[in-house]
Amino acid sequence: MKLSGGQVIAKELRAYGVRYVAGVPGNGNSAVLEGLNAPGASIPFIRVVNEQSAVHMADGYFRACGSAMAVVLPSRTGIYTASAALSNCLSDSCGVLLITGDQGSGDAPAGSTRSTRTGRGWDADSACSGLKRSWKVCGFSELPQAMHRAFNSALGARPGPVHLEVPFELQTHTEHVSSESPQNRLTQGRLRGDPAVIELAASLLANAERPIILAGGGVVAADAISELNALADALSAPVLVAGNGIGVIPHDHDLNAGSVGAEASQWGTALLSKADVIVAVGSRLSDLHDIYGSASGISEVAGKKLIQIDVERDEIGKRYPVEVGIVADAKSALVDLNAAMNGKLKRATGARRQAFIELMRQLREQWRNEVASRSGASETFIRPPRPFLELRKVLHRDAIAVIGSGAVVHIAREHFPVYAPRTFLSPGASAAGGWAVPAAIGAKLAMPARQVVCVVEDSDFLQSMQEMAVSVMHCIPVVFVVFNRSGPEFVSGAIGSLGARPSIGEFCLPDGRPYPLAFSEIARSFGLDAWRVEHASQLEGAFRRALDSTGPALVEVMVARHENDAATRYEDVQNRAMQQDSLV
Repeated sequence: MKLSGGQVIAKELRAYGVRYVAGVPGNGNSAVLEGLNAPGASIPFIRVVNEQSAVHMADGYFRACGSAMAVVLPSRTGIYTASAALSNCLSDSCGVLLITGDQGSGDAPAGSTRSTRTGRGWDADSACSGLKRSWKVCGFSELPQAMHRAFNSALGARPGPVHLEVPFELQTHTEHVSSESPQNRLTQGRLRGDPAVIELAASLLANAERPIILAGGGVVAADAISELNALADALSAPVLVAGNGIGVIPHDHDLNAGSVGAEASQWGTALLSKADVIVAVGSRLSDLHDIYGSASGISEVAGKKLIQIDVERDEIGKRYPVEVGIVADAKSALVDLNAAMNGKLKRATGARRQAFIELMRQLREQWRNEVASRSGASETFIRPPRPFLELRKVLHRDAIAVIGSGAVVHIAREHFPVYAPRTFLSPGASAAGGWAVPAAIGAKLAMPARQVVCVVEDSDFLQSMQEMAVSVMHCIPVVFVVFNRSGPEFVSGAIGSLGARPSIGEFCLPDGRPYPLAFSEIARSFGLDAWRVEHASQLEGAFRRALDSTGPALVEVMVARHENDAATRYEDVQNRAMQQDSLV
């Protein structure tokens, strides 16, 4: 069959399971876009307004379903305009394929494909620190192989963003192409741990009196949720989540011990400090207090026996000394560890663990009561936590919440219960501004049967609100909830915490009055249904109407200014370490 290079790319995308392509059209990628509409491909193209938003959209798509969405941009300069978005994907291990065009094939020999890792190699201009791998295709016959390499890298043991540069002359060139199945090239199976090392870890856990499991995003990526919960139940071990691991254990599970990191739960951190054996699964351990500057200067991991499971050998022992290091995929390691635990647990040890579990329950209840007291549930003005309480009432248990950067994600982690993996999406450690709106659209494309709600602050929303047009043009029913910080002002304690913006960071007129942005009116001009909420009693009704809309909708929430929500202050993350002894 004779195909153009653009048609070959589209055919390979379809064969590898790509359901959507996002991007911006231009002269450099027009042949690829034509290929998307060719017979045998028919992949919908989602035209975004900003190039960076295309990568954010693919990022949200991957987080929601674990599959790759492709991004097509006109030229290699798209790497730089989308560099922040690519860096976000790299830091959070999100698989994205970026294809860019170019006007020439350069001086490479015919039939060659050249590659580089993170900006080191043949052509620094075609790569940046935000990429896992980058290739330039210099020969037509190399297109299928280049696509194979790109997908294997993007969706490998640790996923990440990869880049293919395809010169325009190769996109338009036509040749006879064989019909090889991608299944002949895909990586099969999972990396398994050394059986002797697994046995050593099982023996250590069998004798532990206060074991705790620390689960990161690697558990989600490996689809190891049931295996993790089985191990926790067998050990009677509390489960702490780190980073993108939120949702690996339901909020209402008896062994849910909260989270660690910049948005740590106080009781979870206190519990971690009392453990004798820690099983870290799929976590780079970069979220613990000593990384953020513990007020006590002491890591919660110090003096503990650490079992670390990671698919990358370089991560084992990278931040903390380990008692046992297991290089393996999270799912296979947990399957093997569960099998190795059979018959090893002793009744006396299990009885002593009950005291640790009871301590966890007491700390959890104490912490939840404290958080509830700060939620503003009985007040008429709207504190930042209140919308999350009302949203949880009306959302399905498996609804996807996409949370923007800034204070809002800290508040959400404490006030918004999560019951399943891939249902709480946030931009992670890089905290990329402008991420939430396109990421929410990507999440809805990935999971069209689920409710998808995007909660974002006004300053973050302004960076990508133009992408509302995409949700209207393609009828993608996402609900956007925008925290408008020009709401009523009140002062409760110090100003300048993460729960509020100091006046220098607010949108103000020269006389100091808030700049009166009306996001609901802006949304209506884009074609969305929109409501403005100024009273707490209006929240639930507005959310229900938005969720019942047949298309995208927006709820503008006038959040009280100068809110000093202690749970969201960065200083509290440091101070919690000092409070542990009084709690336990």
